[in-house]
Amino acid sequence: MDWIKSILPTIGQLMGGPLGGAAMTAIATALNISEPTQDKIKKALTGGQLTPEQMASLQAADAQLKIKMAELGIELEQLNQADRSSAREMQVKTGSHTPAILASFVTVGFFGILIGLMTGDLKTWDNSGLQMLIGSLGTSWGMVVSFYFGSSHIQSGEKK
Repeated sequence: MDWIKSILPTIGQLMGGPLGGAAMTAIATALNISEPTQDKIKKALTGGQLTPEQMASLQAADAQLKIKMAELGIELEQLNQADRSSAREMQVKTGSHTPAILASFVTVGFFGILIGLMTGDLKTWDNSGLQMLIGSLGTSWGMVVSFYFGSSHIQSGEKK
C-alpha cells in the first residue's frame, strides 16, 4: 500500500508507526467505516472500490490530520528520525549480527533478481510472485541503505 503515501502523505507516513491508530481513525471516519479494524480499512483501500467522493474525503482527512498534528507540536520527520536513531543505537549497544545478516540477504537477493532479470533468466511477466518479491526486496534494500548510511531526509535548518 505504498501508493497511499503519494496520495495521502500524512496518513501514509503514520501507518505502521507509533501514530498508526490516528491514521486508521482518520481513514475510518473519512470512509464511514463502523467498528474499524485493520482488515476492514485495508480492504476498503485496496479493493478498488473507492469513489471520487471517498478519495476527496480521504484527502480532506489527511489535510485535517496534518493540521491537528501541527497544533499538537508533532513533527512526522522527527518521529521517523527518532525511530531510525533508536534502531541504530540498539545495534551499537547489542552488537547483534542479525541486522548485518539480514542486510546481506536482502542485498544479495535484490541484486541476484536484478541480474536474473537483466540476463533474461527471470521473467516478471510470467510470475506475479516474482513481481511482489522484487518490489519488496527493492523497498527493503532502500531501508538497509538508510539504516547503514542515513537517509536523504534533511532536518530544517541543516545544510545539504
